Formats: sequence, C-alpha cells, structure tokens
Amino acid sequence: MRLMRVAGAMIVGSFMLAQPSQAMPADAQRPDNAESVAIGKRVAQQHCGGCHAIEAGGASPNPRSPPFPLIAERYPGGNPAPVLIDGTVVRHPGMPEFSLIEHETDGLVAYIRRVSRLWKPAS
Repeated sequence: MRLMRVAGAMIVGSFMLAQPSQAMPADAQRPDNAESVAIGKRVAQQHCGGCHAIEAGGASPNPRSPPFPLIAERYPGGNPAPVLIDGTVVRHPGMPEFSLIEHETDGLVAYIRRVSRLWKPAS
C-alpha cells in the first residue's frame, strides 16, 4: 500500500513538472491587465455564470446571487481577493466549491474588478 502511494506521488509530481508555467506578472489582479482579465472571464463563465451575472450589466440567473459588478463593492478597496486568495471559494450554502490555480485566481480578481462600477479605465 505504501509503495502504491509513493508511486502515485511520483506520477503526480512528474505531471506537475511537465506542465507549462503560468506565472503572471505582479499586476495580475489589476483590472487593466488584459491577459488576466481574459483568464478571469473564462473562469467566471465556467464556474460562476450559472448563478451570477458575470458581465457589467444584467441580472443574475439566480436572484439570490449578486452580480459581479456588486461583488467588488462589498470588499475594501474594491478587492475581492481575500475570498479567492487560496483558490477555493465557499461562501454560503448552495455555492459550489471549486479550486483555482494562482493565475486563475488572479484573473478572476482582475475580471471582477474590471466589471465593477468602481473601475475607471486609465486615461
């Protein structure tokens, strides 16, 4: 049994090493980072759009789920990162648990900030 666990760990470890790096720049959570915002939008479409309105306007499919433009406003400085920082989001009953890797978390933060009513593009 122990040998099987060691072998499994080695396989997983070698798979992780073979994956391309997804390092994001220091400004990955900024709403003006187009690459991050694109990643975040894909994450939002995959994990969030079934309940939340993920665009800048519109109503959420689930009326109890706040639209993305309002989510950033709930956190100091318009920063929803504290609830996403570990890559797992579980906020209330009925909200599915999901895990994200670092660049997806950064992207989702950037995207939520981008669709927020608080965000103003740089002049």
